[in-house]
Amino acid sequence: MGLLDGKKALVTGARKGIGRGIAVTLAREGADVGVNDIVDDAATRQTAKMVSDLGRKATVHAADVSKLPEINRMVEDFVRQHGGIDVLINNAIFPDQSRPLFETDEAYWDRMMDLSLKGYFFAAQAAAKHMVSQGRGGRIVSLSSVHAYRAWKNWTPYGIAKAGLRRMAKGLAVDLAGTGITVNCIAPGAINNALTQQGIDPPPRNLDERAGLRDRIPSARDGMPSDIANTVVYLCSKMGDYVNGETILVDGGLIASGGEM
Repeated sequence: MGLLDGKKALVTGARKGIGRGIAVTLAREGADVGVNDIVDDAATRQTAKMVSDLGRKATVHAADVSKLPEINRMVEDFVRQHGGIDVLINNAIFPDQSRPLFETDEAYWDRMMDLSLKGYFFAAQAAAKHMVSQGRGGRIVSLSSVHAYRAWKNWTPYGIAKAGLRRMAKGLAVDLAGTGITVNCIAPGAINNALTQQGIDPPPRNLDERAGLRDRIPSARDGMPSDIANTVVYLCSKMGDYVNGETILVDGGLIASGGEM
C-alpha cells in the first residue's frame, strides 16, 4: 500500500530534474500521474514511461503554463483522462532564471511573472475548481525557492516571483477554507537538477568545486530531486493533512547558515 494509492496527480515541468523526481515518487506511492512540460519530447516521454513502469497510469500534457488558455486545456484534458484531480504540483520553470538589473527588460519581467507566478496561480485556480466540485479535498503544492527568503545579486525578478508564491499559498489556503484542500509551498535550496538516464537523482556534485558551497550548507551535501519529492509526498499524504498555507524550506540548512551561495 502506498501513501497516495488511487490519487490523481498533475505535475507541471515534469520533463526532468525536480519535476521528474516528483512525478516518479508520486507514482511509487500509488498515484496516477499527468506529466506536463512545454515540449513533448523523448525526455518527457521517459518520465511518463518511468511512471507507467511502476504500474500507474501516465499521461502527457504538453502545454505552456504561462498562458491561461493552455493551462485550462491542460487541466481539462487531465481531468478527462483521469476522471478527476486530487493533486496539483506547480513546478514549471524556464532556464534563464537570473539576469543583471540593467539587463532586465519588460519582456524578461513578463516572462518570469507569467510562468512563475501568474501561471502557478491560474493552474491552482483551475485545479481547485475541480477539487471543490468533487468534494473530496485535494492538495496543491507550488515550488518556491530559497530566493524567496533572501537576496542574491542578479536574481531579483526570480526572487520576487518565488516570494509571491509564499503569499499565494497563504491566500489560497484561506480562500479554500473548509473544502479539504490544502495549499503549500516547498522552497528548495541548491538542488542538482541534471537530466538523468536512469533513476531520478543524478550523481552527487563535488561541492568544493562550487566556491566552497559545502561550508555554507550544514548538511554538507548536494540537494537531490528525491529530497524535494519526498517532501511533496509528505504534504500530499495524510501525514501532511494539518499543514496548510505554509512554505517548507528544503535546503540542507543553507538559509539557517546565512544563505550565501
